[in-house]
Amino acid sequence: MHMLILVSVHVFVFWFVPIYGNLRLYGTSLCDPTLVKWYYCKNFHQDVYLQIFYLIMCCYLLLSGLQLKYGFPIWKKTSSVLQYNNNMCAYLMAQVYWALPFIVELRCLTDFTMSRTSLDLFQFWQCFQYNYDLYSAKNSNVYYVEKTLGSETEPFDKCT
Repeated sequence: MHMLILVSVHVFVFWFVPIYGNLRLYGTSLCDPTLVKWYYCKNFHQDVYLQIFYLIMCCYLLLSGLQLKYGFPIWKKTSSVLQYNNNMCAYLMAQVYWALPFIVELRCLTDFTMSRTSLDLFQFWQCFQYNYDLYSAKNSNVYYVEKTLGSETEPFDKCT
């Protein structure tokens, strides 16, 4: 897949866009010097947007090549750093993270894709959901753990 993306990006940037773009603008595969002042040329050396796209794709291919070389990190625990901190700040950050649209779903899908599991996607999502629910229950009940057994309830706690 990496090689397919590599070849298709080069064909797209150096062959398809310059030839097809210049054919649509000038009627020929080369730029017409008399019309360049009204239309910009679609050749790679003269098109800044094509150069920026090529630079972004080269960075993507470099990072994905490094990931293929060094591998994807394998976590023995659930790969959410927030779920192993027991303070209120981490709990609030986890709540904000959970409230962001599609972020948790994309994270679950990525974890499902990269992990060895016999679960299907929906079972994996349920396991992800159960893990978060247990973390949420553990951190929201910190006060009950700190309270000594048999001690009287404070008046402030009764009012709240």
